[in-house]
Amino acid sequence: MHIFFKYSIFVANNYHIYGIMQNISPILSVIVISHNQREELKRCIDSILNMRLSYPFEIIISDDRSTDGTFELAQQYEHLALQKSSTDAENDIKFPSTLFRIIALQCNSDECQPANNSQRSGYNRCNAYPYAQGRYIAHVDADDYFLPNATVYEKQIQALEQHPECALAMSNCLCVNEGEPIENGKSWTLPRKMTDGEVINEKNFIQGDFFRINQCFMQRRNPYIDPVALYGKRYVDAVITYHHLQFGKVVWVDACDYVYVGHTTSVTGQMAKANHDADVIWCMALYIPALIPQWKSFFLSPSYYAELRRVLSLALSNYQLQKKNSAGLKGMNVFVYNCFNKTTLSANDKHRLKCANYIMTFANRTQSHRLVAPLIYKLLIR
Repeated sequence: MHIFFKYSIFVANNYHIYGIMQNISPILSVIVISHNQREELKRCIDSILNMRLSYPFEIIISDDRSTDGTFELAQQYEHLALQKSSTDAENDIKFPSTLFRIIALQCNSDECQPANNSQRSGYNRCNAYPYAQGRYIAHVDADDYFLPNATVYEKQIQALEQHPECALAMSNCLCVNEGEPIENGKSWTLPRKMTDGEVINEKNFIQGDFFRINQCFMQRRNPYIDPVALYGKRYVDAVITYHHLQFGKVVWVDACDYVYVGHTTSVTGQMAKANHDADVIWCMALYIPALIPQWKSFFLSPSYYAELRRVLSLALSNYQLQKKNSAGLKGMNVFVYNCFNKTTLSANDKHRLKCANYIMTFANRTQSHRLVAPLIYKLLIR
């Protein structure tokens, strides 16, 4: 097949993007976000280029206001990809024939008035998303990387091609702390043993608590719905996964090539030290239905009643979230979250919280969970 190349230089969001235009389109778009992670970004991109991937793919690197040369490195990859060769021995990069293009973008997350680093990363992903052309999308953090000759993306694409009813392909990943050898890495513990190619429907995925981190998933891109407009800076991790779950089921792929690198200074690491803040912030039974109401009947169910009751108990005790965590919930117009922004709860506030707790007890006794889910939603969220 004849492929012609055309260099195009265009301006978008005040940044120059140098692209290769071909008469084929990428099957996969890999979105990589970074912030002051020059060395980590090199490790990450090199590991992606080293993958065994027979499908055309593109890499979109979005950097958030780095000052250590991270963005300049991203631009270097972009320019070398155009040439499909390296300019010096120090940067001897091998570009696979299936690489469609590399795009280097930059943004300033200060513009979204972020309450925390999670919202900064969401804004950064939103900066990259409009440029994705692939049928499928995978998200990567610059400090993460893949094992040599990884096949996870190849297998996930094959699974999604074979299962058009699925919107997501899920695999496991290795978790390791920064600076530790890969031999110390541990995979996520799953709710149960999975079989390669097994399909999980939406209800079982949510109530079976299969979600771990979004980097374990490849998403089928829905070209008709723009998640950037829907979620903005909240388009991160679980939100990405549950957004795409609206459009199909999940297929399990038996692979474990993604290396998730943990940091004590990350959002996750900081939250672990924040007393009971994590019980509130990580209560997906509240957060996800607040953003994606379609899932309220699955989340507001016995599988998550224990989590919900912990949050209600904290709210009734006038528990105070750390300032940064409290700020991250403002603007969502969720009743329970608003309770944590009050120094004193009103009698009506307490009554609503207690009513929700009573209804959960009633639902357990009468097996009327789906019937009362909309009422719990109105009491706790809207």
